[in-house]
Amino acid sequence: MTGRFKELRDDIPVASRSVSRRPPLMKVFLFFGVIALVPFFVIRYRPTSLMKVPLDLEPISNENVSLDGRLLGHFPYSEADPTKLVSVYPGVRVHLDTAKALNEMLSAAALDGISLSLLSGYRSHQLQKEIFFDVKSHRNQTAAQRAKVSAPPGYSEHSTGYAIDLGDATRPETHFREEFHTTRAFKWLQRNAPRYHFTLSFPEGNHQGVSYEPWHWRFEGSADALREFEKARIHSH
Repeated sequence: MTGRFKELRDDIPVASRSVSRRPPLMKVFLFFGVIALVPFFVIRYRPTSLMKVPLDLEPISNENVSLDGRLLGHFPYSEADPTKLVSVYPGVRVHLDTAKALNEMLSAAALDGISLSLLSGYRSHQLQKEIFFDVKSHRNQTAAQRAKVSAPPGYSEHSTGYAIDLGDATRPETHFREEFHTTRAFKWLQRNAPRYHFTLSFPEGNHQGVSYEPWHWRFEGSADALREFEKARIHSH
């Protein structure tokens, strides 16, 4: 016995610490009294693990949980290596492989009289967390509702550095809106983006169940990028 409890106990006189002796007859009565109560406690206080679980408390089936790693329709993605990110516009970074193809595409569009706006590129998991949960809370949305238009942190293509959001500089009111598909910029992208290895991530009716995002494109012009989006590519149409 150690510590403060021992100190307090040591302050008690030895005589007062002794257990008083009960008459032998009293011990007999106590013994049989305890024996008589055992069945009562066994029946009344059976361990929960031995009791039948009511039907309404049975474990929920996990048969609907995605087996391919998806969360609310989105596949998991790791963050890009910071040393492989380059700035292509103030506040916008992308993977260096993406940057080269993107600059070529923007230049080609300009030659055709199309002014593409680069709206966003790489996003860290932390930034995606703020976007997903803050907007979800502000709009009073459930996670499932928010996931229709924005990926949960750790599940956004933007974290790879290969995904970009594009808009039409002449029609800024369509930025991040489905109406973007009515612009000249989008129609140009439909015809020409594959030439620069960009593909629409979430077309209409995509099997991931994500809302149609005509502004969201991903780069698939390298082996690493192809490997990153292998599962998403299979489920995109």
